[in-house]
Amino acid sequence: METTLPVTLQEITNDNLRQILKLDVAAAQQHFVASNAVSLAQAHFEPYAWYRAIYAADTPVGFVMLYDQPYRAAYYLWRLMVDARYQGRGYGHQAVQQVIDYVRTRPGATQLRVSYIPGPGSPQSFYHKLGFAETGEVEDGETVMALHLTYPPGQEPAPALGKPLTHVVLFRLQDPSEAVINETIRQLSSLPGRVPTLRHLEVGRNIVPSDRAYDLALITRFDDLAGMEAYQAHPAHQQVLAYMRTVIASAAAADYESQP
Repeated sequence: METTLPVTLQEITNDNLRQILKLDVAAAQQHFVASNAVSLAQAHFEPYAWYRAIYAADTPVGFVMLYDQPYRAAYYLWRLMVDARYQGRGYGHQAVQQVIDYVRTRPGATQLRVSYIPGPGSPQSFYHKLGFAETGEVEDGETVMALHLTYPPGQEPAPALGKPLTHVVLFRLQDPSEAVINETIRQLSSLPGRVPTLRHLEVGRNIVPSDRAYDLALITRFDDLAGMEAYQAHPAHQQVLAYMRTVIASAAAADYESQP
């Protein structure tokens, strides 16, 4: 049964996290796709994970995750699920179409790849209808498919990116008490998922006191310098920065190109 409800891909935040974790496929499909809890855990440790909740109007109905690596122009539909209650309504089809539209904007994008576990009830026919075709490859027991992307003349994708940018900041705090350190870590750790160009964030406290030591270190990674500049100007970063200005005594920073 098709539906006319509009589908959108929305960021996952503290406000909707529990709803997304409660979504699940039918029992017969569970060996085809990992749970959303597993997917989000994997995304936390993969800087090239791009993930969104699938919404039908105001209702969360599924989850999608992309491996989004613009330095090698590698784009892989890593995870797709629609809750058992909402299947058969065209939501998955609309969500993948929006992922395809997003990939078309990415550097060097010429194809979108996906894989599936063969067997009764597999999503093979679903991907065929979207234009994916088998490549003849098998990875970890999964059949690999690819959708070759075409573009109108003059609208070809930008070249794949060069090296990503790593941004490191060291902080000395006016009051390096446990309470202030914990709150500062909480503030900085709130940024992943809120700033689209932020690919990775790590924050840690110093454990070896010395005259030259700083209290906290922040490591962030971006696709390129423009991504870091967008992060600097983003309202979520500006909100955290306003807090940081009230607790910082001094800071030092370094920015360098790193291997993808």
